[in-house]
Amino acid sequence: MRGAAPALWALGLAVALGAAEPAWAAAVQIEARTEAQAYQIRAWRGTTPDDVVLLPRRRIVQYLGLNAFELVTGQDLGFESSLRVFADFGLPRGEAEKIDGLRSEDADLQYAYARYANGGFEGRLGRQLYTDSMDIMAFDGLRLRYMSRFGVGVEAYGGLWVKGSGFLSSSAYQPDGTRESDSRRLEQGVVGADESLNAIQPVYGAKLLFGSLKGFSGSLGYRKSLLDGKTDLERAALELRYGRGLGVNAVAGVDLDLLQLTPAQARIEVRLDRELFAVSAQALRFTPVFSTNSIWYYFAFAPRDEVRARADFYPVGPLRFYVQALGSLYHTNINENLGLANFVDSEDAPSSTNVGGSVGTSLRRGSLRSALDVTYRTGFGGNQLWVDLTGGYSFDANLLDLDARLSVAHVDDEFNPQLRGNFFGAQLWASRMLTPAARVSLVLEQNVNPFTRSDTKAFFLFDLKANL
Repeated sequence: MRGAAPALWALGLAVALGAAEPAWAAAVQIEARTEAQAYQIRAWRGTTPDDVVLLPRRRIVQYLGLNAFELVTGQDLGFESSLRVFADFGLPRGEAEKIDGLRSEDADLQYAYARYANGGFEGRLGRQLYTDSMDIMAFDGLRLRYMSRFGVGVEAYGGLWVKGSGFLSSSAYQPDGTRESDSRRLEQGVVGADESLNAIQPVYGAKLLFGSLKGFSGSLGYRKSLLDGKTDLERAALELRYGRGLGVNAVAGVDLDLLQLTPAQARIEVRLDRELFAVSAQALRFTPVFSTNSIWYYFAFAPRDEVRARADFYPVGPLRFYVQALGSLYHTNINENLGLANFVDSEDAPSSTNVGGSVGTSLRRGSLRSALDVTYRTGFGGNQLWVDLTGGYSFDANLLDLDARLSVAHVDDEFNPQLRGNFFGAQLWASRMLTPAARVSLVLEQNVNPFTRSDTKAFFLFDLKANL
């Protein structure tokens, strides 16, 4: 079935475009990107810190996009799509079959949906990406949205969550904390193999919206997902915003995990913007949210709290500056049956707090651009010093861009002995515009550290965009 993917995809597009009357009224945009990737990843089994084994990855990835607008004259009716086809020559097919969710060659339909809008109404039908304060997900289904002229609206959506075991699907947006599939274990009759991982997963939600009411806007949303007839995920989120350009801007939001009865995310931010400076303060909480049958809930489920304070300065001239203070509290609610729990709770255990800060500056003058960031943190995770320098220049009327990045870090992690020492990284990016519709790019990266010793990455990209 997956082998016929490009043909089926092209056939569907032809049918959708052929249905438009009159055909000459439509605007069509074609996008293509070719990526050649060469890099390594560290092997975990059969290796030691002194005997590092790097596994080669040699991938060819092709992105194909077809977008059509105004399929009916005078109507905001269109179609947008993106297909990814890839092959990994560093991963033989026989080896990939031994690992759940790993594929040496395949195709993923990232999104493909028809869209119609009229006044304050918008509807989308098909595979689509959905982003809000709760999550980023992909689903096959219908999304309807209406915003009245009074600034109050409603949105509803429903369909099937896109999972790695589905048709032309990727696991990138499926619920966290579970394997992509248990097909291999089920075929081998392994005890404990989970059939529900391959089951379809309906998801639906709704949201109340309001915006542009004297600077205030916000939303109240609800989402629920079912797996094998049982609730797998249930969330509710409230977000409020205030802002009217230069001056005071504020954001407050909470995302509740209704199954765990805990806030998955909470955020309060206040920012004051002026022409020459800006100051802001944030308070955040993050709690891991997994699929209900995730094994990670057995190990740890503790939140992390963080506060940030930042000041930006915009003096007259090409330079910009910022300074930031950071503080984090890592809650250590670990399963008491694990030996790690005794170590974390002992009197001589490392601190669960982490404090630090960062400073930076950036420069932009004509075709030259550069930035420097320095960050230091201490406490939970050990002492960490990070220095990051970037720079770039555009030549030949911006037809050729060269960018470079140097990174140096010193880490002394009290929990993980492999995260101790000096880490170095260098990256070079060259990009050349061939025509207004075509660009070619080359990226080279070299990393030296105690973890992988040394590894090299190379990426070649060719981008093409045409409007018909």
